[in-house]
Amino acid sequence: MRGAMLKVPRLSLIALIFGSFVSAWGQKPEKVQFRNTLPGVDFTGSKSCEASGCHDEISRSYAQTWHGNSMGPASAPSELEKVSGRVSVYDPKADRHYEVVRIGSDLYQTQYQQDAGGNRIYSSSHKLVYRIGGNFTGSIYMVQWGKNLFQAPLSFFLKPNAWDLAPGYQGAPRPFNRPIAMCPYCHNGQPQIVENRPGVYRDPPFRFGEYAISCEACHGPGELHLDDLAKRPRKRTGKIDRTIVNPARLSPRLADDVCLKCHEGWASRVVQPGKTELDYRPGRPLYETVALFKIPVTVEQREELERLAAAPPVRGSAETPMWFKHSLMESSKCYRASNGKMTCITCHIIHKPATAETKVAYYREACLSCHKNSSCKLTLAARSEQQPANDCVRCHMPRKGVAGIPHSDDTSHRIVRRPGQPFPDYAFETSDPDTPGLVVVNRRGQDKLKPISPLVKLRAYNDVMASKKLPEAAKHYMELLEELRTSNPDDPVVLMCLGRKAVAESDNAHAIEYLTRALEKGGDFDTTYIDLAQALIKSGRMAEGAEVLEKGVAAWPFSADLQQALVLCYMTMERYPQARRALEQYVALFPEDAIAREGLERAREAGR
Repeated sequence: MRGAMLKVPRLSLIALIFGSFVSAWGQKPEKVQFRNTLPGVDFTGSKSCEASGCHDEISRSYAQTWHGNSMGPASAPSELEKVSGRVSVYDPKADRHYEVVRIGSDLYQTQYQQDAGGNRIYSSSHKLVYRIGGNFTGSIYMVQWGKNLFQAPLSFFLKPNAWDLAPGYQGAPRPFNRPIAMCPYCHNGQPQIVENRPGVYRDPPFRFGEYAISCEACHGPGELHLDDLAKRPRKRTGKIDRTIVNPARLSPRLADDVCLKCHEGWASRVVQPGKTELDYRPGRPLYETVALFKIPVTVEQREELERLAAAPPVRGSAETPMWFKHSLMESSKCYRASNGKMTCITCHIIHKPATAETKVAYYREACLSCHKNSSCKLTLAARSEQQPANDCVRCHMPRKGVAGIPHSDDTSHRIVRRPGQPFPDYAFETSDPDTPGLVVVNRRGQDKLKPISPLVKLRAYNDVMASKKLPEAAKHYMELLEELRTSNPDDPVVLMCLGRKAVAESDNAHAIEYLTRALEKGGDFDTTYIDLAQALIKSGRMAEGAEVLEKGVAAWPFSADLQQALVLCYMTMERYPQARRALEQYVALFPEDAIAREGLERAREAGR
């Protein structure tokens, strides 16, 4: 039976299984200028695709795929089924207990701590409102505080079919206070995040009431397509519809950018000046909207990289993380031999992905679109004895654990000929000439000839400097900041950075000047208020510092750092009634802070 299956012509099996879904799969892309890539063309929502009467079947089937189910309400029946009783998880690092319970048609997560007698010292519960996740690893969950969305501390993992601490939550000081800032840009088509307010959302938080990755995330805005359909409702077979992007008709670079936007890691992700994440249009270079930076692995690190490749994953090591999917693919011989023509959709059919039952044949047929059965050095008999039988991916794209994410593994897109295959010379890189120590992953073609904005480079080096992975980052950061002090003196980010530098140098007069202007120019982040207040207080202008912190808390009501700073400022000024009220507000939000709880108890005992 297996031998007979191998005699089917290369693409016929896929076509037999998936029919019309692969009509454009494998076609040679043409240079097509799609009209909906232009600014000003509006999004219409995925429901308009289904309601048009043209794509109702594909819309329904897509909703069942990984991309079509990347997010959803936490109260969905499939989520409620994950909690049959009271689920308990203990974090020994924080000496904290967590629970997941179902109350009616909602799920709640609770945190609490116990004394030696088993009595609860404190307890706080929060309703889960949304789920984000996939069909391979599991899901994270969100809670809502006002207009803010934060990640809950417990996630559901598929491999053990159990709840456990989410990545990075072991010993977390404030387990319900991690803003959901970047996740929805990939797991949702149209998140309505307030500009310069990470984790703050408009109402409704997701445009069109869509929870998953929308049709328009890959095909671009649908306004022109719907307008054209209204004027000419009859289908025009055989003609390319230029009103809506078809990724299969894009150049390899532009087609991959659609996927690379979310399926590529980074050491720093910087939005281009004057842009937002939502300005990206499929069919346009991703680099026009966002620059992705990584720290290259150099040839001097070859020995270390070879050792790491054969060992369990270590977070922060020189090994390229598994989620750098496109970078790994580009280091494969398959990609290099294709002269850049191999793309993500060479192997992946997004509308109809492989299932557990079909994935071996599905991906084998993708391999056979370039290779032959005789290309494999194992005999058919030897391949048929493996489990699963004749599985190209199992040998050439093995799965490996993901550093920092428990209960998970991912497919290596560095397609190797055999396990343990050494890294080729072209897998090692030097930094780009204009970004020492860094490589811009998605700057290709004509973009390579364009200079990078110093503002973009400043933010990239700031991110890398904070991660402490590039020792020379601080030097480049300071040089850029000095350049921008003259060339972009009114940019809020530049002013914020200059202000923070002045605070660190105890140059409080200049810090106050820079940070006051930063707030005036729109740089009203929580850190700006904290830095400005610190400079004012150190200058003896305590009342002004308190006023700045009060404004900061009003703008960022769930910033623990701002609230702490305000409490300490009031205490220093001996404004005890105000300090107590501020402390009560802080402890109500963050009861896990033992020092704050004890301080509030003493204040109450003292009658302050």
